[in-house]
Amino acid sequence: MSEGDLQHIKDYLDRVDSLREYLIKHSRDIVALCRRVIYTCIRGGDASRLVLDLRGRFTELYNSVKNVPELFYSNLLHSVAAEYVEALQFHSIITESRLMTLSELNVHPVPYILGLLEVIGELKRYSLELIKNNRIGESFNLLEKAEHIYDLLNTLNYVDAIVPGLRRKIDVYRKVIDDWRELLIDLRSRKELIDRIESIKM
Repeated sequence: MSEGDLQHIKDYLDRVDSLREYLIKHSRDIVALCRRVIYTCIRGGDASRLVLDLRGRFTELYNSVKNVPELFYSNLLHSVAAEYVEALQFHSIITESRLMTLSELNVHPVPYILGLLEVIGELKRYSLELIKNNRIGESFNLLEKAEHIYDLLNTLNYVDAIVPGLRRKIDVYRKVIDDWRELLIDLRSRKELIDRIESIKM
């Protein structure tokens, strides 16, 4: 190895190390912003400005490491990208009643899948908020959207080496959906019974 080769290697690894620190630092801010978007949506607020901020920050982070394979394909970036997908998909479902495409989100397919799967849990959380206000019909609508996501992703069958944790998460969310449906059916039945009793009293 020549001194020139050694210096080239050192320069490259120094750059990777510096970008890794940058990725770690800014990932924390992006994940926190993702959670703010979701929380604001669940509370019925307008998260559009937060979404714009999130998209700008994530795009800047993503572009900074896209030419560094050691970071671009790392679990660190995939983790924050999955959080990003989860937040934006949830916002899109709540505000536009649609799923964003892979090209719209411009992320790697693996975090796209994992982030989309996590949306199911947030839809259930939002559904429970709606139930507090006796909006059972809207809660059933969210359940249908969650089942649609589940049915799409349940067709995928890849080992953890390709999509980490996919099958385990699919199994977990199958139970989440089943329990959620059971709860809504029970609440609807109780409401219908109460309505009938009230109508008889009148």
